Amino acid sequence: MIHRNLTLLCTILLLGACSPSDDKAPPPKLFADQREALDQAKTIAAEQQKALEQQQKEIEKQTQ
Repeated sequence: MIHRNLTLLCTILLLGACSPSDDKAPPPKLFADQREALDQAKTIAAEQQKALEQQQKEIEKQTQ
């Protein structure tokens, strides 16, 4: 009987501790600077790839 009551009490405490909190604070912006830098690098890489392809097309036109 005591074991059952103790198990029930532990379960209630565990569920209470795991329930979502009442405050609706936004999550912290982890690694925001790094994500922004990565996005910028991806944009630059795409622009460089387009420029390289254009340059290769111009070289091919000149050699024909």
